[in-house]
Amino acid sequence: MGHDPAEVSMLGRPVEAGEYGRLEFFEVDRPVRVTFHTEELQALCPAVEGLQPDIYDAEIAYTARTHALESKSLKLWLVSFRDRRIFAEHLVVEIHDVLAGYAPALEDVRVRLTQNARGGITTVVEHPPPA
Repeated sequence: MGHDPAEVSMLGRPVEAGEYGRLEFFEVDRPVRVTFHTEELQALCPAVEGLQPDIYDAEIAYTARTHALESKSLKLWLVSFRDRRIFAEHLVVEIHDVLAGYAPALEDVRVRLTQNARGGITTVVEHPPPA
């Protein structure tokens, strides 16, 4: 985990494909709530042969206790899912668990994925489940 802005190395430069998947962090002076939203998360449908992408509207929220997640590294990490075959129910848990694994720097991680409608059905998955 990066501890100061000097260790946030992806900003301001092109990033090689081999660097995708590495999350970077920077220190915060006091706890803050952070929410990221993207409509660009993709993974491959595991139930269909060929390249049929599942496209998600993703919301990732957490409390930065000592460190915050640098957004460019998050975007590039999320891009790494585009070639994986994974159900939404597994993807939401994986994203959550990776980020929650940075506790106590990050706390109260919550992930919500809304899959683009398919066959007239929109799927929404959240982890942890709402109380």
